[in-house]
Amino acid sequence: MRLRSPVFLLMVLAFLALFFLNTWQGFRYQELEREVEKLELEQKNWLEQNKKAIAALAALSSPQRVKTLAVERLGLRPLKAQEVIEIELEGGQLD
Repeated sequence: MRLRSPVFLLMVLAFLALFFLNTWQGFRYQELEREVEKLELEQKNWLEQNKKAIAALAALSSPQRVKTLAVERLGLRPLKAQEVIEIELEGGQLD
């Protein structure tokens, strides 16, 4: 009976340690799962903001809008061919 009691005690301690590790792993899994859900929601929000920014950029930089702003707000007008001055640089590059 003496041999059995230390072996039995070790088995009980091993069982308790494994049970504790299993429980701890479960809590850790749930915590990581919540974090992943939070990050997925944050990613979804960033994607939505990105889509809105791209749509706004497309609307603001449309050629028709730019032309309207140039003419109405800035008083600009298209140049005629005779008003264009061409400047040639030596070597073809700016310094």
